[in-house]
Amino acid sequence: MPTFKSVAAARVRRVLFTAVLLTGWPGFTQIGTAAPNAEASPVSTMTVMERIVPEWSEYHGMVASRNQVHLIALVSGRVKAVHATTGQRVRKGQVLVELEQDDLRARLHAAESRLANTQANLVEAGKEHDRYTQLAAQGVVSAQMLDKSTARLMGAQAAAAEARAGVNEARTMLDYTVLRSPINGIVTDKRINPGDFTMPGLPSEIGFPSGRNLMTIYDPGALWFEARIPERFSPHVSVGTKAGVVIASANLKLDGKFVEVLPVVDESTRSFTARVNLPAHPALKLGMFGRARFATGQRTVIEIPENAVIERGQLDGVFIHSAGKAHLRLIRLGKRNSGNVEILSGLAAGEKVILNPRANLRDGDTL
Repeated sequence: MPTFKSVAAARVRRVLFTAVLLTGWPGFTQIGTAAPNAEASPVSTMTVMERIVPEWSEYHGMVASRNQVHLIALVSGRVKAVHATTGQRVRKGQVLVELEQDDLRARLHAAESRLANTQANLVEAGKEHDRYTQLAAQGVVSAQMLDKSTARLMGAQAAAAEARAGVNEARTMLDYTVLRSPINGIVTDKRINPGDFTMPGLPSEIGFPSGRNLMTIYDPGALWFEARIPERFSPHVSVGTKAGVVIASANLKLDGKFVEVLPVVDESTRSFTARVNLPAHPALKLGMFGRARFATGQRTVIEIPENAVIERGQLDGVFIHSAGKAHLRLIRLGKRNSGNVEILSGLAAGEKVILNPRANLRDGDTL
């Protein structure tokens, strides 16, 4: 049912259009009637046609990284050196943080000493077992003594294997004091400085300056756009569906497609998360605000070139070419797109509009 405002607005437009026809728009004289003895003049026209266009929906979101890693310490210790800062590009394998190694080096030396001792015991147990084996074959020693010799050899072998594992563990722990970048990327968040003390798995929220996350690194060539979309649009959003992303702050309009659609709807917002892949672009940054645009249906529209529209104040109109004459028509405009404008009312398919009408063209002029 029409509202009071819509009825009033329609009445105002009819009054204004009547005034235009009777008195003329600024810059025109006697638009309501053709000039006496008007001479025909050639004009350029186009036939109005309907076409089917997608119905689009847009929802806000932000640029996020598909490949983002958090650097954490796997051993406790004091930070010796930091070789990267926020905003710096780093290479895969590049050393970023070094921890003090004195304590772990001492543990490695102790483990190596234990290994050397067990290997010596193993050699001695092996020789003893060989002797007892020969003596048992000659009947000099009992089978019980041979069994004890075999047991001592097996114990020495187990001790040597344990000591060897201890050395490997100590070396691994020592390697953990040198933290390297696992990817090519950019450092976005550095939370550590030389002299800080860090412990594995201990979050910074409980007071440690370094905390669990020492650095955050992301790959600028692997970005996507995360948007929260109402659940009613879930039939229109699936992996592979085409989508556009507009980042106004960077003046970017990018084409992509949905590569991830989370199968979970948030209970409080009744929306789900969908991600659109983004091409690599130097202007893109993590956290940038934007809009994801995707098709949710189709509709029939009429579009004409913007150069056919006459604008005077708050009124828009076009000249129709009919029966060899120009006829002024009031129209209502919609969305503009690449030099064309959508016509919401005032024109029908099959009519001919005049392009680039001359300034002195009036309603009723012979063409």
